[in-house]
Amino acid sequence: MKRTKGYLATILSAMCYGSGPLLATLVYRCGFGVNSVSLLRVLVPVPVLMLLVLLRKGESFRIRGRQCMQILALAVTGSVLTSLLLFQSIRFIDTGIATSLNFSYPALVVLLDRLIYRQKADRHQWIALVLCLAGVAMFADPGGTFTWKGFFLALGSGLAFALYVLYMERSRIMETMGFYAFSFWFFLVSSLLLTPFALASGELGGFTAFPGWLLLLAFAVVDGLAGTLLQEYGVNAVGGRAASIISAIEPMTCALLGAVFLHETVTLRSAAGICLIVGATVFLIVGGRTRRESEQTTPKKENQP
Repeated sequence: MKRTKGYLATILSAMCYGSGPLLATLVYRCGFGVNSVSLLRVLVPVPVLMLLVLLRKGESFRIRGRQCMQILALAVTGSVLTSLLLFQSIRFIDTGIATSLNFSYPALVVLLDRLIYRQKADRHQWIALVLCLAGVAMFADPGGTFTWKGFFLALGSGLAFALYVLYMERSRIMETMGFYAFSFWFFLVSSLLLTPFALASGELGGFTAFPGWLLLLAFAVVDGLAGTLLQEYGVNAVGGRAASIISAIEPMTCALLGAVFLHETVTLRSAAGICLIVGATVFLIVGGRTRRESEQTTPKKENQP
């Protein structure tokens, strides 16, 4: 049951993240800048999480020295480096290519898990990974702008997020701190780290009218708060490898929402990518469940004398 909830949480998280570009586009049209949006995306959820920690029995704001270093590492990789490298990359390469390179992180999660923690991926995960990467690649425009600088920036963004996913799973920090307490400190530290970039950009002055703030609030709640909390639960429940592969639903969601609300064209390549990503997700969930059921029903062989 926990794994089923974990799969569902990961899918919903990817859908929340996939709605982010649509909401961000609308927010930018209201006059907000990239650095201010990145900051406010993680700052707005802080008071909400503070209230949840206060209301939740068994959780507190107490934090130990080791946990401080763990949260700092997670905030740097999962929030600061991931967003800043990705936003910088789209200055040098096409957005579709940058997004596809960023979503190389499921492969990086599997590879790093093997290299660092000596964990092997099973056959279902490898097949789903190949389908997932092929589907994500379909969203890239072969004729788009390309430079090696943008390539390595986008790839670095994917690497940073892969390290975040792996370390969050392996550190087990949510089990020692509590789910909401960890999320509160993660968002707070991320806000403190992103504040200098927003101040240096000069984007924190001259904010827009009230409708722009409503859109920003929606963006922070959906893409920031809900997306992150659901992803944290999913990684904790099903593991970093499975969660990262399922998260490929994000660009698919982005393409569909763009077609519906921004009247963007869904090409044959995009449609093929959507089919591959859905197929990879279904295969991973159903295949993994079938394998576990088989392991539970197959009796272990007794040692023969």
